[in-house]
Amino acid sequence: MNQSILVNDDMAWSPLNQHVQFTAQYSGAIIKCTLTLEYLRSKGFSGELQSEAIDAFCSMISFDIEEDTQQAIVDEQLEDNGCLLLR
Repeated sequence: MNQSILVNDDMAWSPLNQHVQFTAQYSGAIIKCTLTLEYLRSKGFSGELQSEAIDAFCSMISFDIEEDTQQAIVDEQLEDNGCLLLR
């Protein structure tokens, strides 16, 4: 587990937008984050676009999500609205 970032346990799949939203805490700040379907597929997701399958996959790759989220924050890849979009 990464010590400088905490990915909260609030991941939610949006079938309409086809992405996962969650929040992360980094240096005391709460950052809204989005994982695109493209990101999930790049990590090996090939299941059905069902909430249960995506939740299980995100749990399986939680350390990757934490690392990628932290690296994107360090690299200042935040959108203009302060949100982080992982593609």
